[in-house]
Amino acid sequence: MTRPFLAAACGLSRPTIFAAIQQLERRGLAHAVGQQSGTPGRSATLYEVPEEAGALAAVDIGGSNLRVVLTDLRGRLVAEQHQPTARPGGPAIVAQATELLRSTLLASRLATIPLHTIAVSVPGVLSHDGHTVSYASNIDQFEPFDFHTPFTDAFHVPVILDNNVNLAAMGERWRGVARELSTFAVVAVGAGIGAGIVHEGRVMRGAHGAAGEVAFLPPFGKRRKVDARAHDEAGGLSLLHDARSRPGWAGGPPTTVEDLFGRAAAGEKPAVALVEEECARIASVVASICAVIDPETVVLTGGVGDNDQLIARAALLAEAMIPFPPSVIRSGLGDRASVIGAVYLAAQSARLELMEVPAG
Repeated sequence: MTRPFLAAACGLSRPTIFAAIQQLERRGLAHAVGQQSGTPGRSATLYEVPEEAGALAAVDIGGSNLRVVLTDLRGRLVAEQHQPTARPGGPAIVAQATELLRSTLLASRLATIPLHTIAVSVPGVLSHDGHTVSYASNIDQFEPFDFHTPFTDAFHVPVILDNNVNLAAMGERWRGVARELSTFAVVAVGAGIGAGIVHEGRVMRGAHGAAGEVAFLPPFGKRRKVDARAHDEAGGLSLLHDARSRPGWAGGPPTTVEDLFGRAAAGEKPAVALVEEECARIASVVASICAVIDPETVVLTGGVGDNDQLIARAALLAEAMIPFPPSVIRSGLGDRASVIGAVYLAAQSARLELMEVPAG
């Protein structure tokens, strides 16, 4: 951007903007990158945030995969790596994640640039201390665990945690299908199920950080005991578990969700019944969310939720349950939504912190 453009955008005088740019240049947060061309009058110098001003890291901890993204301070992608989750349990997975982040940094062109902030997507309920995560059953961490301290001990930079589906909602609003939306929900159906709920532009967290934990909704009005070791009834693990107990399979029960939906599309009766039950469960979750926040749109994602057959049928079933049905659509970011949301969180945190640093 040019200094005259910044002056107009900020509503400040040109001398004020010129002085501000000089301060930013001294602090390494802005530099000249060329001249504006193709406009009447004198050409103006273009400025941007240099890559060497600092790096951001985003880490997505999932039950099946770990993903690490490195960006500059503006959130522009520099490097990305992912690998299967090697061992279950919070301590082992965090150790693997910190090592993956370290190796990604060393292999990137940001290796010599200061790491400014790390944002971590965690699969569970984040307490208000910002450190402790509970109900992380999809990584076999059944007791509350501090995900924060291992990252700060390893890298000695600010670390921010947030729930993975909350971050997926942030990612969709920043760079996905929810960019024009103010009130919406992202429902992720993978090994388990969870929701990230945005109401009037803000992520809803609740009194205990558990807003959006739709796995604990009483299924179809039944009461059940909350058990951190139980699989989510609408998730893929339970779906495949149910498949193994059903008779009538041709050549044995399906071993993957993709196989199950493929058999349903081909008309295999046990698969058709299971998929219809799953669609009804997801529709019930969508209707429950609609009864509380009345969203414009519900975004479905995850290894199960990303299926076209499920999206269309769940939307139709939900429409019959509620007076003002939302549009039900597929994620624009897929399995990268949470890590993109973590990039956004890291960039916002870094920006706020940099604005608070006194000039001098």
